[in-house]
Parts: sequence; C-alpha cells; structure tokens
Amino acid sequence: MPGNNRNSDADVKVEMRRLTGRDDPNMEAIRALANAEPGRGLVYGGGCCTSCYGTFIAMFLWFFSILVSLIPITWIFQSKTLRNYERAVVFRFGKFLCVKEEGLGYIWPFIDEWQVVDLRIQTMNLQRQEMLTKESVTVYVNAVVLYHINMAKANVLTINGARAATSQLASTAIRAVIGCSELDDLLSKRDTLNGKLQRILDAETDSWGLKVTRVEIKDVQLPQSMQRSMGAQAESERDRRAKVIAAEGEVQAAPLLLKAAQTLSQNVASLQLRFLDTLREVDNVMKS
Repeated sequence: MPGNNRNSDADVKVEMRRLTGRDDPNMEAIRALANAEPGRGLVYGGGCCTSCYGTFIAMFLWFFSILVSLIPITWIFQSKTLRNYERAVVFRFGKFLCVKEEGLGYIWPFIDEWQVVDLRIQTMNLQRQEMLTKESVTVYVNAVVLYHINMAKANVLTINGARAATSQLASTAIRAVIGCSELDDLLSKRDTLNGKLQRILDAETDSWGLKVTRVEIKDVQLPQSMQRSMGAQAESERDRRAKVIAAEGEVQAAPLLLKAAQTLSQNVASLQLRFLDTLREVDNVMKS
C-alpha cells in the first residue's frame, strides 16, 4: 500500500506540471516575456538579446540634426570673392579639381579646399653678398628681382615656397655671372649683366609657374684698397690725356709758329716789337 501511495503522488505531480505548462517550451517563453525588465532585456533559452535599437536610432537622429543645422554656417565660410589679381586652386579629396577665376567662388564643405595665389608683381631684395670677379677682385653686390605668378596651377602643384627658392636661385645666378665677368664690365656694362641674369632666372623658374620680368644690380661696392688704386689709376689716366692734348696742340701750332717767325724775320722792327710784347706778358705772369 505505501508503494501505491508514492506512485499516485508522482502521477499527481506530473499531471500538475502538465496542467500548469511547466514542461511546455511555449509556456516558458511566455513566462519569460512577462517577467522581462525594460532596462535589462529578456532572457530566453540561456542567451541575452539587448534591445538598444531605439537608443541607436535616437543618437543617429541627434547627430544628423546637428549636422544639418551646421551646413548653413559652413556655407558662409566656404564662399569667397576673388579679386582680379587672384586665382584659387581647388582640390577635392586632395586631388586637383580646377582653377577658379575672379568673382564669387564657392566650394563644397568638408570635401573641397582651395589655395588662393596672388598674380601681382612681387619685389625681392637680395642682400649684399661678397663675390669675386673674373680677375679675382673682391666686390660686394646687392640686387633686386621682380617676378609674378603666371600659372597658378603649376605654382601650387610644383613647388613649396616659391619666393625662398627664387631668392636662393637668384643669389647663385648672380654669383656665377659676376664670377665670369671682369670688373670693368661690372661697372660699365651693367645692363648687359642684368639682361643675362633675367634670362637665366626666367628659364629656371618657368616650370614653377613664375615669370621673372626684371633683375637689377643696384650697387657694387669695392674694398678701400681697390678704391685707392682705381683713384690713382684714374688720376694717371687724366695726366696722360692732358699731356697728349698738350703735345697735339704743339704739333698743330708748330707750322703756324714757323710761318710767324719767317714773317717777323723780314722786318727788324717787327721782331723788336714782338720781343717787347713777350717781356710784357712775362711781367704780367710774374706779378700774378
């Protein structure tokens, strides 16, 4: 009898579990859904299913609204008025796109960028440098270079720091040209040297989008010893020219003096008068 009672109790428990749905998977899922908490999600079958889709969509909409609200502000900073002497080189995602002319220019925000260049003539002063001429004479030379940008695209894409590069190239070219020239050419034929320098610099900077319009050697300074030597040379040259002029005067006056002597020798009184006139001139010279 006790064994029958235990069997009947087990049958009762099985029947109760069947009636309450504890062994049914569908009932387990319904019970888990009823007991789920909003912040932690629901646990089903031993796995975790997070319900963060709403939060993600809210954050995305918030970011998109901020981005849309900033677009009108960025439009203000992405437009620029270009003057007649300005050009803008435009890049899109880092790649060259176009060159904008004068007027109102606009680029797309976040994807475009531009670099504005000035096409006006620029002045570059070259500081005084110590150089040697062809005959190894030390001179100090300073110069000025005038140039302008004639191709904006080549100037932006080819070289970084065109002004500094042109300055270094001009200094080297001046040193080379003066080293092949004599001092007299540097002092008296400066226009020829200026033209030679302009042609050299223009040929070298053409690929940079630059045009060198003029090169002028402003001043040439000599050492003090060289200045004294040149002063003595100039004084000797003036003395030589004075003696040559005086000798040429004697040569031209000799035939006339001979003719005058022949005329005076024909009359003794005329010769005496000429002698007295010479004495008067000597007396005037002595008194002065």
